[in-house]
Amino acid sequence: LNYRHGTGHGVGAALNVHEGPQSISARFGNTTPLAARMICSNEPGYYEDGNFGVRIENLVEIVEADTPNRFGGASFFGFKALTLVPISTKLINPDLLSPEEVAWLDKYHATVWEQVSPRLAGKPAEHLEWLRKNTRPLTEQLA
Repeated sequence: LNYRHGTGHGVGAALNVHEGPQSISARFGNTTPLAARMICSNEPGYYEDGNFGVRIENLVEIVEADTPNRFGGASFFGFKALTLVPISTKLINPDLLSPEEVAWLDKYHATVWEQVSPRLAGKPAEHLEWLRKNTRPLTEQLA
């Protein structure tokens, strides 16, 4: 799928919109590989010219992934979410998601709840209620 923009870019001190040195993109000149502890945006999207577009954007830390195979001792990377905001499920058609994708979304929302809800102590009750409503498992949110 070519959605005609990069999937991610570096985030750093200069606050440039697409700050490197790393990038997850087909842009020419991208020669810096991802490395552990880099911060990167993760922003997959889909656009239909003249119709609509949708994009989910988070910041992630590049972390070494625990994989069952190391192929000659090589390490592999994954993402650890830094931006912990619920992903809106209003436009999700669950019939188009695999069980693994639903599990990923539910796990992400559980992490958002676990990390953010304690920070709402002492805030208006409706804040915590909104967070709970929007971090429930997908099947509950769409019921």
